[in-house]
Amino acid sequence: MPTALVEGLKERIFSSISMYQSLGVVIPGTNYNDIVRALFDCIREHPNDKWIYITITRPFDSFARLISDINAIPNVTFIDCISRASGIVKKDEKCVYIESPTMLEHIMIEAMNIFERLPPGSEKYLILDSLSALMIYNDPSLVTEFFYQLLNRARCENIRTISLVVEEGEEDRNINRLIYLNDKILKVRDTFI
Repeated sequence: MPTALVEGLKERIFSSISMYQSLGVVIPGTNYNDIVRALFDCIREHPNDKWIYITITRPFDSFARLISDINAIPNVTFIDCISRASGIVKKDEKCVYIESPTMLEHIMIEAMNIFERLPPGSEKYLILDSLSALMIYNDPSLVTEFFYQLLNRARCENIRTISLVVEEGEEDRNINRLIYLNDKILKVRDTFI
């Protein structure tokens, strides 16, 4: 059963991404599972929309445990950038596995290839989870270049993007600069609702 926090997050996220091309969501680490549940509630409630969930934060299997009906949600495809780098070798029809989160160009190519195979007229959404994790594995200048290219390509292809930043302690100047490239910023606090 969804909590008031998850319901509130879902409402704010979908109303924001409906109005803006790109949305940056800044969350404390303690609310990470809540934001994931809210995102998947949005995905479930819009079955005709097509979603790609790029995960650098957690392996696909972790999402499968958190979202028990994940295999019954036909309109989302995962790009898992962390499993293979962690030595986990699996296959799943809902997931494309990338060898490493340092393969930024490959991540972009896989996402765009998935979107190109969709029927024309589909609403398209891309979730990047998270910029914080990308910064752990890559030089900040490479992440900046990747994120600029991703946002600009998404805008050209009419793909709406949601990029997550997980706050963990002191602010990172590089991440702050990146998150503000989005059209709208949603800052989640422990006392959000």
